[in-house]
Amino acid sequence: MLVNPEDKVDSKLEKKIKENANKMKPYIPFCVLALIMFIVFRYWDDAVHFVDLVLGASSALIIGMIIAFLVNIIMSMYESGLKKLTRGKIKHGLSRTIGLIASFLTVIIILVGIIGFVVPELINSVTMMITAISDSVPDILEELMKNKYIGPYAEKLLQSLPSEDEIASTIQSMGTFILNGASGAMGTLMNSAGALISIVAKVGIGIFFSIYILAGKEKLSRQFTGLINTYVPGNETLLALIRLLGRNFRGYIVAQVTDACILGCLCALGMTILRLPYAAMSGVIMAFFALIPIIGAFLGMAICAFFILTISPTQALIFLIFILCLQQVDNNIIYPRVVGNKVDLPGMWVLAAVTVFGGLFGLVGIMCSVPITATAYKIIKDDYHNKMTNNPPPEPKK
Repeated sequence: MLVNPEDKVDSKLEKKIKENANKMKPYIPFCVLALIMFIVFRYWDDAVHFVDLVLGASSALIIGMIIAFLVNIIMSMYESGLKKLTRGKIKHGLSRTIGLIASFLTVIIILVGIIGFVVPELINSVTMMITAISDSVPDILEELMKNKYIGPYAEKLLQSLPSEDEIASTIQSMGTFILNGASGAMGTLMNSAGALISIVAKVGIGIFFSIYILAGKEKLSRQFTGLINTYVPGNETLLALIRLLGRNFRGYIVAQVTDACILGCLCALGMTILRLPYAAMSGVIMAFFALIPIIGAFLGMAICAFFILTISPTQALIFLIFILCLQQVDNNIIYPRVVGNKVDLPGMWVLAAVTVFGGLFGLVGIMCSVPITATAYKIIKDDYHNKMTNNPPPEPKK
């Protein structure tokens, strides 16, 4: 049987093409990434606009995924507790339903409890401060008029006050200005109300979306894993990285809540020992605001100091000194240990991560710093131990 020379050439050419393709295959992802980066930098404004549109359109879904991730921490605790309580005899669908309802009820009860506990005290404190100021102003003015140094200046001040006709004219001008600006103010109010309705609608859609995610999270996980395995090269490494990031973010959130509870309890205990007012309420406020990195503790401290100020300025000053000392203990001792143990990251690296990421990316960097650093630390640590096990360093010559 005769073989066509052209067929031999074609087969050799195909073989060579396949060999070259196999050699180039590992570099394909880098080429695609380089192309994407070139397109993004070349059309940066259009890319930013496109990303804004995508994020705006999918903001409700993103909110839903964030809610699902946070609520899943509580739901998993309820489900594991139910399985232990029933010794594994409860059905999966029933435990999922009970855990889902109980977790959302827990979040609602916590939020309503905090609002119901703090807001009435805030209103009461503001009322007390206004009453105290209004009662003390006449006495202060009377004392100032009696003073031989300030009295003459006070008399001149009274003479320089506008007359009744000038006051009436000023009020009329203010009324005209308010009436002319009423339409603009109403438009601004309507825009604000529209924005508020939009936010509430997005949060509501996000909550319903989170319920769907939590109800079928195992199925969604299988589908996501299948897509990664089918279409993404190096899928095992990527899936392991995603699982590690998820575990570290979960541990970080649990650690943050734990640290906030410890801070709130220490605050209430210390205020009780120092006999400061509003000890229990201040502990709740400090614990709640401690969940916000960096600025949260200062916001909680300011609110609590305002409450105490309505009773005694001296006690408010003592409270500020106490909280500043407590913050130093929490930031340098309690927080690094609690967070480090939950995410398997030494306390020194926790402080370093928060400092560096906070300086580079602000509040978002602070919130993501510890989980990302813990993930990188784990990867480098495992890789180092693997290389040291397979290729130990040579022993030093004697």
